[in-house]
Amino acid sequence: MPTLNWLGKDKVVNFAAQVPCHALDFKYNFGGGTGNKIIHGDNLLALKSLLPLYEGRVKCIYIDPPYNTGNEGWVYNDNVNSPQIQKWLGQVVGREGEDYSRHDKWLCMMYPRLKLLKQLLSDDGAIFISIDDNEQNYLRDICEEIFGRQNFLAQVIWERAYAPVNLKKHFSTSHDYLICYAKNISQLVCHGLPRSNEADKRYKNPDNDPRGLWKASDLSVGPIVESKVYEITTPSGRKVFPPKGYCWRLDKETFQKYVEENKIWFGEDGDNVPSIKRFLSEVKQSVTPMTIWKYSEVGHSQDATKALKEIFDGQAVFTYPKPVDLIKRCLELYSDKNSIVLDAFAGSGTTAHAVLNLNAVDGGDRKFILVEMEPYAETITAERVRRIGGSFDYYEVGAPLFVEGDINPAVDIEQIRGYVWAMETRTPYVKPNVEDCAAFMGVDKGTAYYFYEGALDSDFLATMRTRADSYVIFAESCAVGEEFLRRYGIEFKKIPRDIVKIWVE
Repeated sequence: MPTLNWLGKDKVVNFAAQVPCHALDFKYNFGGGTGNKIIHGDNLLALKSLLPLYEGRVKCIYIDPPYNTGNEGWVYNDNVNSPQIQKWLGQVVGREGEDYSRHDKWLCMMYPRLKLLKQLLSDDGAIFISIDDNEQNYLRDICEEIFGRQNFLAQVIWERAYAPVNLKKHFSTSHDYLICYAKNISQLVCHGLPRSNEADKRYKNPDNDPRGLWKASDLSVGPIVESKVYEITTPSGRKVFPPKGYCWRLDKETFQKYVEENKIWFGEDGDNVPSIKRFLSEVKQSVTPMTIWKYSEVGHSQDATKALKEIFDGQAVFTYPKPVDLIKRCLELYSDKNSIVLDAFAGSGTTAHAVLNLNAVDGGDRKFILVEMEPYAETITAERVRRIGGSFDYYEVGAPLFVEGDINPAVDIEQIRGYVWAMETRTPYVKPNVEDCAAFMGVDKGTAYYFYEGALDSDFLATMRTRADSYVIFAESCAVGEEFLRRYGIEFKKIPRDIVKIWVE
């Protein structure tokens, strides 16, 4: 398969693997413990730090990265070990014709983040990426490389504007795109869109059929199959054939069976060309989405701006927010009621708003994780969720857990224990409140876990109080023989070797 090359690609393809996990410093809870998270900090660091607990668990991802228009003022900040890329650090990415490496910078920024997002995505999950014509072709190329061409779902056109901009010289752009990929398309299930009242209004019941509402469906079809061309006599005595070049959908025997089961409609006077009765109770209860999403269905940019101003008492706090219904539609298609939803470019917090709205509609318990690196993560992203009645835990990306292959002494040991626990169990760490030694972390699925900054020896074993089916003990060294470990179901893991893990494929 052809691949895209750009300046710096060879340095960023595996860069995500070199990024260390960082502490996610809990700051406060708002509204109660719901499992929702808002994280302030570099999204590359945050995504890497989410892996121990969330790898393969996120059902639906929506991101709205910089479109790279040249007017956004975004800065390349990934500290890649490359002299060329080091020159980009801290520089605002310029416009077309002014910054000749602008597309290279954008691709170098996106590639490692997309790799981490793929790691976080569940095997039956999907990702939606908002973009416009500035980078959509390059985005498709790197997504084909990361997610695989076979997992491409659609390039949805979103009608974001409802009126032309007459000052434009050639064309007034009225759309953006949503690039959609599956993690594994063979496991992905599309729930479709809810049926509208307008669609259901087409179903009537003029003959009071006990099976309920139905609508007439054409009995003729093409191309012609000679065995399905035959004369039908209506109840009024009229004789009819299919239109020229067509045949009936049913063979003669099946048609007669349908008549006996009252599944054929000849009109109220029994003189019409026959049609098949399609019952509302038998049709698919969802609608397959099309690839053009009109503003009348999911909103436009001015809708979104107006709605956000209303939340913030008339203040214009954010430029170009996305409509809630746009993201809600993504979630309707590919999330379940208990799914985890992630947005790594959270902006004004629209994704959280969409999650809360959809939960209110269908009684779901979806959880959101938002990551925003700008200072407004607290004053806009989190504040929006507060104002619409949501709840969340707020975090800051902290110090790296490991420095030069060893535990960072500046990080609280409980953060390290939490990382190790999540790495081993994929569950949140809660400091145990039981009578055991200080090294005890908890029990999961019959296995007791210990983290001890010392030697695993008989003195340490004598301090353990918890009975379990098996034991995993992290320690700096082991002075106990392998036969003893096997006999008592103990697995030794060395600090730091066995906890400094590369998470990215």
